[in-house]
Amino acid sequence: MKGQKTGFFIDQRENRKLLAEYSKGKKVLNTFCYTGGFSVFAANAGATMVHSVDVSKPAIELTKQNAELNNLKNHEAFAVDTFDFFKNADLDYDVMVLDPPAFAKSRKVSHNAVIGYKRLNSEAFKIIKPGGIVFTFSCSQVINKELFFNTIVSAALDARRTIKVLHYLSQPADHPISMNFLEGEYLKGFVLYVE
Repeated sequence: MKGQKTGFFIDQRENRKLLAEYSKGKKVLNTFCYTGGFSVFAANAGATMVHSVDVSKPAIELTKQNAELNNLKNHEAFAVDTFDFFKNADLDYDVMVLDPPAFAKSRKVSHNAVIGYKRLNSEAFKIIKPGGIVFTFSCSQVINKELFFNTIVSAALDARRTIKVLHYLSQPADHPISMNFLEGEYLKGFVLYVE
């Protein structure tokens, strides 16, 4: 009632299922976790540990409730800014999820969004284990696929890591994209292998 939509974001359901395929036996970090949808899928798929991070304390409380409802024993949640967590945590993750809220709601601030996406991905690339997997997303409709891709390339260069694209991600078929309104392709993402 007080949060963002339902808190579950059904447009990410296929991407959560894909994350589960990469999570067994891995240590997973879910940033900007909100209610912990990605976290629950990773933990239930056999991750050795899942850490959920969100700056919002109410969101972390919802994540903890969802972890309890799903009887997760391999989960911890932290109410802290993702960038602060990156600086201060003992980071040895095999898989990371970067799913921030929309960094840009209008074209006027799209440049700031690109800077934010580049910084977020660059920091993640710098600290993930070699051979790690990063699920990265943008839900800003004013950031198109090509711009997001180029931003990720720039982040990889900044981090001095070799990155390979394993999957291109989008919203599912029940969130169709009109050919007359290409901004309707708001959700875009990649699964990346970090050497």
